[in-house]
Amino acid sequence: MASERAGSKRAAKGTEGTTAAAAAAALQLHGGVLGEVLRRLAPRWLAACRCVCKAWRDAIDGGGLLRADLLPLSLAGFFLNFSCHDYSEYFSRPTTTTTTTTTCHRHLITGKLDFLPSEGEWQMALDHCDGLLLLESGCVVNPATKAWMDLTPYPPPPPLIEEQEEVKTYPEEHLVFDPTLSPHFEVLIIPHLLPFDKDRSKKQPPQNSAWPPSPLVLNVFSSRTREWEERPFVREGEAAGAMADVASVRGTHYAAYWRGTLYVRCQSNFVMRLSLLDNKYRIIHRPVDAEAREFSSRYLGKSKQGVYFASLSKDRLLVWLLDEPCGDMKWVLMHQTDLGPSLATSHKLDGHWILHHINYECSTWLFPKGRKPLTLARENFEWNSDDDDIVNDAAEDTVKRRYDEYALILGFRPYKEILFIESMDRGYAYHLSSSKFEELGKLHPVSLHGLPNEHLDVELSFPYTPCWIEEFPQPELDCKLNSIWKP
Repeated sequence: MASERAGSKRAAKGTEGTTAAAAAAALQLHGGVLGEVLRRLAPRWLAACRCVCKAWRDAIDGGGLLRADLLPLSLAGFFLNFSCHDYSEYFSRPTTTTTTTTTCHRHLITGKLDFLPSEGEWQMALDHCDGLLLLESGCVVNPATKAWMDLTPYPPPPPLIEEQEEVKTYPEEHLVFDPTLSPHFEVLIIPHLLPFDKDRSKKQPPQNSAWPPSPLVLNVFSSRTREWEERPFVREGEAAGAMADVASVRGTHYAAYWRGTLYVRCQSNFVMRLSLLDNKYRIIHRPVDAEAREFSSRYLGKSKQGVYFASLSKDRLLVWLLDEPCGDMKWVLMHQTDLGPSLATSHKLDGHWILHHINYECSTWLFPKGRKPLTLARENFEWNSDDDDIVNDAAEDTVKRRYDEYALILGFRPYKEILFIESMDRGYAYHLSSSKFEELGKLHPVSLHGLPNEHLDVELSFPYTPCWIEEFPQPELDCKLNSIWKP
């Protein structure tokens, strides 16, 4: 009996080996034909094809069909929202060349969105994700390819808690997009809880109710259907707390999109983690040290290893990395330093980055007509954030500056552990891995008509990574492809 069982196992093993070899040969043959077919597709459809099955994804990645130079992997600059401005400014490293490739013509990106159909469509940026900008006017635009899509009209907000009209919130839109996963983007409207009315004569909501509720119903726009829908997200784990404890005034709520999950800094002490893969969300409390420091600049963003949280109080910088082993969320302190000496001593008198002064050129309300055009000095210099080497002409080429102990975090460099900071109207790059410090250039705009420069604050900042994959897919063609791909 034992010999018979052993013989059966050997026969089964031999059959499995033959089947596996035949499957491998068939896959190799199929992969060659598939590769030739995929090679003829536009980049946006290659991104969609990666989602069909593992064999297709392997064929695209193994053949290098989705070119890395088309993806939003390199930092080109920052879109900055200054107070009292009409348009977002653009702060970038200079480039003097335009590149023509076999798939697209690359023009010089200056931050001006004057290709939009009307001036009303071109306003402040509300969010950025992998090369796309969400504008205040309800438009998603790709500054590199000049593709854009209108999201209006916006739907009314869904009820957060049944029969509780007294709950007051303010909405914030967040953009999610990853061209390596899909050519489509989505926009989620996240409600933030406002403080309760102190007038006791008015009807009050239940202040002990948990926030956020579960399910949390969000308005979501999908470029796949070009429609808004209500999408429920079910909470995993505990709520952030009672309504009365988590409500706060309006603030800046940065977000990070990482591997199919959106992380939004909400209220004053927690981060909401929304999984777009299974429509579930979790609450992650902010690092304790960051919570205790007042008057600090805080930033939630993505970088090389995932989602980061940074806090800069006076000259003390703290950086945490979100660790998610087996679903257990915790912040790990990965870097802390005193930036005061570096901010007070600049390594270069003037960096090479340029602020393009878009409002001066385009805002007729802020600046009178007949103004002289500005001349931007563009040096033949390329700042390379993929390299840890800091550009300095000489070790003694330094200057002492007045340091007012105020600095603002502008954002992280995606895919590279570099933090960008604004202090005394200048931009700086701080390399976390080497603790090297670099001055980039002046980023303060020219004076507004009758308004002193010192009243202009950076209210929002977005690291910009150009995406050169062409226009957005048409919904009717997308529906045809979906019908073909259905099993």
